[in-house]
Amino acid sequence: MANSVVTQVVLDGPRNVVVKVTGILDTSDQAAITVADPATMTGIDNTGALKALKLRLKEIEYIVEDLLTVNLYWDATAPVLLASYNGRGENCYDDFGGLPNNAGAGVNGKVLLSTEGWVGTKSFTLIMRFIKTQT
Repeated sequence: MANSVVTQVVLDGPRNVVVKVTGILDTSDQAAITVADPATMTGIDNTGALKALKLRLKEIEYIVEDLLTVNLYWDATAPVLLASYNGRGENCYDDFGGLPNNAGAGVNGKVLLSTEGWVGTKSFTLIMRFIKTQT
């Protein structure tokens, strides 16, 4: 078999986005892939024509099999680590408006995912809630 990572946009509204990512790794760690891209989402205005430039991570629920770590990055010329997750849990960043995309040069709004720690077959599930932004 080969690694399988599936991304599903559960909700794509004018302000909020919910993305579910499931992965089964049976051959290696997952190299960086795009799991959220505001350019492919619906617009943030009444007509749907005005696209978000970035996302803020509002909340994440995660189940990551033992010894595996899932890394999320803000994509840019040099991707910036958003956060790393292992084990099981839920992190809510809503109290302060969510984790902003602070990537510098070449920022494009995408969220990337990679893993480390693969040994044997490992799996993970993430449910991420984002807020679309123009800044």
